[in-house]
Amino acid sequence: MRQIALRGIPDDLHRELKAAAARNHRSLNGEILARLTDSVHPGTADITALLARIRQRHETLGPIDLSEAALRELRNAGRP
Repeated sequence: MRQIALRGIPDDLHRELKAAAARNHRSLNGEILARLTDSVHPGTADITALLARIRQRHETLGPIDLSEAALRELRNAGRP
């Protein structure tokens, strides 16, 4: 496997890439490789996997009350 070095990366871009890597549970190198791969070989989205991830995250939230009364209460929260 070949190795390359990137030079001249602006500080803000480096910070953004590191933050994205942390969010995606990747190393900085892994994040850069994933982005390069996606830009060279854009694939179609795996809808089944995406829906599974959405369902998994939704389950961690617990029940969400979107009734009119609950929305009104949230809207008015903090108002004098």
